[in-house]
Amino acid sequence: MLPSFALATDYIFLNEGAFVKPQHPWHVEGDFSKVGGASLTNAGMQGTKLHYSEGNAAVFFSHFINQENALSWQVGLHYIDVNWKQNPAFTENQYTYALASMNWISDSIQKWRWKIGAGISFDTKTCNVGQTGVYYGTLWGRYTHSDHLDLHLGFFGYYGAMNGFILPVLGFDWWMTPKWQLRAIFPQDAALRYHITNYFAAAILATSMGGPYRFPYRIQGGTTDQTSDGVFKIYSTALEGNLELSLENICTLGVGGGYDFGGWLLVMNDKSHHKRYYFFDGAPYVRFFASLTF
Repeated sequence: MLPSFALATDYIFLNEGAFVKPQHPWHVEGDFSKVGGASLTNAGMQGTKLHYSEGNAAVFFSHFINQENALSWQVGLHYIDVNWKQNPAFTENQYTYALASMNWISDSIQKWRWKIGAGISFDTKTCNVGQTGVYYGTLWGRYTHSDHLDLHLGFFGYYGAMNGFILPVLGFDWWMTPKWQLRAIFPQDAALRYHITNYFAAAILATSMGGPYRFPYRIQGGTTDQTSDGVFKIYSTALEGNLELSLENICTLGVGGGYDFGGWLLVMNDKSHHKRYYFFDGAPYVRFFASLTF
């Protein structure tokens, strides 16, 4: 029972490593989403729009210590574009963060697959790991209850840029019929998938963009002393439909689109104090994703 790639890329550190297989040590994946203009709702900012984009690209290499245990190494990039021309807090729009992680994947316990991982991200513009570095930890267990049901539990957390967060990982994969799959894993997302053929699948999923459990970003181009070295977060929720082509679990290509229901941009100073929220309305969005395992 392999989860969809479309459900794994939204949180580049938050996947269970289902692609780790002895015969295919390399795995490459990427996705990109672009949201249309979302109107700001704060007093005095009506009429201004936020155009938000985000993307991820990562390369994994896995080697097996023995038949039941493997180490998986990751390097990658995370990109966002907070394109808000009337932004009162900072002037830089584009942010690119480097990613690296190491994960231990174990099938030693009957019916269980465990992932224990640690990772880091940092701003590639400044390359100042001490200032912009964010450190991650994951403990994720998947229990095969039956041929049709998997259960997930664990936790995911980060610390860095004067911020920290810990969330439980809880959920399930349920094959209701040979063609219908229901997947709901917090804080990842939830999806109902229909396998049209052995190669094509369609899905409706509820997910989020940005996300306080993924990255706090160091502000670049702050417009005041308070934000010159500050931190910001961005978060929104979305509903998406997508279509996916998968070839023998080796290559995956997909396209999706839906509606982002809006959310907030939170701006703080370098000590995570003096917080201010900027709220934005919903807007349509499109997404493209792909993976290759070899």
